[in-house]
Amino acid sequence: MIALKPLGCIILAFFLCIPQRYCYAQDNPKVTYGKVAAADFVLPHSSLFDSSTQAVILSDIGSIHFEGNKQGWFSYVYQRTTRIRLLKRSAFSLATVELSLYTPGEESDKLTNLAAATFNQENGQVMATKLDPKDIFTEKEGRDFTHTKFSMPAVKEGSVIEYTYTITSSFIRDLPSWKFQSINYPCLWSECSVEIPQTLMYIFVRQGVHPFAVDKGKDGHQIYRLTRKVEVMGAPEEELSVSANTIKHDWVMKEIPPFQAEHYLTTPANYIDKIDFQLSKTYNGEDFHDVSNSWANVTDRLLKADYFGLPLSDEEAVWLSDYISKELPNLGGNDLSRARTIYYYVNSHFSCTNTNDIYINTTLRDVVKKNSGTVGEINLLLAAMLRRSGLHADPVLLSTREHGFNLASYPVLQRLNYVIVRLKTDKKIYYLDAASPELGFGQLTNDCYNGHARIICNEDSASIYFDADSLHESSTTLVLMSAGEKGLEGECQQTLGMQESYSLRQKVKKTGEEAYFKNLQTAYGDDITLSQTGIDSLQLPEDPAKVHFHFAFNQGADAPVIYLNPFSFGELRTNPFKAAERKYPVEMPYVIDEMYVFSMEIPKGYTVSELPKSARVAYNGDQGSFEYLIGNQGGTIQLNCHLKLLKAWFPPDDYGTLRDFFGFIVNKENEQIVLKKNQSLIH
Repeated sequence: MIALKPLGCIILAFFLCIPQRYCYAQDNPKVTYGKVAAADFVLPHSSLFDSSTQAVILSDIGSIHFEGNKQGWFSYVYQRTTRIRLLKRSAFSLATVELSLYTPGEESDKLTNLAAATFNQENGQVMATKLDPKDIFTEKEGRDFTHTKFSMPAVKEGSVIEYTYTITSSFIRDLPSWKFQSINYPCLWSECSVEIPQTLMYIFVRQGVHPFAVDKGKDGHQIYRLTRKVEVMGAPEEELSVSANTIKHDWVMKEIPPFQAEHYLTTPANYIDKIDFQLSKTYNGEDFHDVSNSWANVTDRLLKADYFGLPLSDEEAVWLSDYISKELPNLGGNDLSRARTIYYYVNSHFSCTNTNDIYINTTLRDVVKKNSGTVGEINLLLAAMLRRSGLHADPVLLSTREHGFNLASYPVLQRLNYVIVRLKTDKKIYYLDAASPELGFGQLTNDCYNGHARIICNEDSASIYFDADSLHESSTTLVLMSAGEKGLEGECQQTLGMQESYSLRQKVKKTGEEAYFKNLQTAYGDDITLSQTGIDSLQLPEDPAKVHFHFAFNQGADAPVIYLNPFSFGELRTNPFKAAERKYPVEMPYVIDEMYVFSMEIPKGYTVSELPKSARVAYNGDQGSFEYLIGNQGGTIQLNCHLKLLKAWFPPDDYGTLRDFFGFIVNKENEQIVLKKNQSLIH
């Protein structure tokens, strides 16, 4: 086995090498679909759940085996049976199930043996309400996927729901993943078993921290009946009987706690206990054939595919020349100027319908006709248009932070969900994403900074890395305060970093500028009134946005004592790291560099009674710093505060020091200035 992450959470191994390892007493619940008894309504004593638990997964059992098909090869058969006890109404979402099938044509996935029922106790008896087939709905998504959806009947608090189904698929490159752990609910028993003929060799990717109760492999044998067409007109199909050794493997986890999502964690999908499978090699009895166990193989296949690289080729993209001439008749200038014009055209004319699809599901002509498409369709169109204009542009595949880690050492396409474009011009490289209208030229959202990505190109295909440690976010807040007729008032100007500017533009586009400041007023509460609000550079996505407003404290001008927090317009109020310990790394979205400048004229008739002390503290030597410098000079209080972290990713071993560092910052920024009115002026 090869460890891929420093935490030891992800392991890559070949089925070909799986020995029988170890096995503990299983205590198998022996679940049979439809056989729910009164005992299933009684939860065992366990530290996994308490009075706040919303639901418990009683058992989740899946298996994968293979059978011969009519294409002269193999199909996998995936069977799953899940039983859940619903304890609270807030968990009723578990009673709605959606299954996704790959359905491109004659060889589409087949869903069979679908059954579901809800079990309730009535007068001491267990009563079953079965799912009516009329309540099963299907809908098509794009060209190649169909979703089957159903909701369990007669659900109420205390119900046990159960469903089972079988999916048969000839698309054996990627087998269904198996998740042992749920994000929100404890699971008493989770089991996955496979039986694979040794003509097919898979790698599996194992991640998570909880041990297996059963991890057992053994050899087996099966006879598979295959049918294939004979290349002679009028000849009948040929029936084949293939005798093959198999590898069987069983994995079981018991009493798995729900995943506890923590602040600053990209996605639980990176850390929950699960296994992924991907085909590595095939064996026809004489020769081994690599399937997709190298990036070179994957790149070649994608470039030739009509759903990815082929529409970008010179032969297929000729029609785009006329389209570009029509839509951008004045396109000219140097390479960079032309690239900007094309980028902002695509960025503003096409709306993204799906941000988790790397392929062309229809055609680029259809995308142009509809002025919309998936992230893959829009950015592949951008690459094609740049190429037709004489520019060097190539697609780049990556996995967004929300989607999870991508493996650099081994291509698993199901781990990739996003496409951007690499532009090489003027001896510089730009990375473009036209699927996000609020992004400027050469910008990516922090969600793309998730480590390994892959350039798909004939000439210089290579791995690149977008690490959060390389994304620097600088922001400045300037607060100028003085005493007015009704009390303290002043001006605040916040110059946001590029990522915060992008988020702000999205919010304002969705709700409007008026609603944005209304929400800001609500956040500041009744003690502060905002007016003369505005946002600069909203329509200039390559510039940082600037939020500015006038404010007035609703504290009386003649108050004998004024308590003032100079960070009234800052954001850090509580320590984001509250837990005493942490199992997983801290993954901030970017490197932080924040300046906060505060200046206040001391109101006439008042003196400073209490003033916070200046402080400087370093984090882990030279990995970060916090500086808080405050003074009272010439009747003006001046504060300069600077928070800087030189990295965004912190291993679990650093959690304690990081928690203490932010604890110190929060305490310091909550300290108040106290002003007292001179006694001679108090009547």
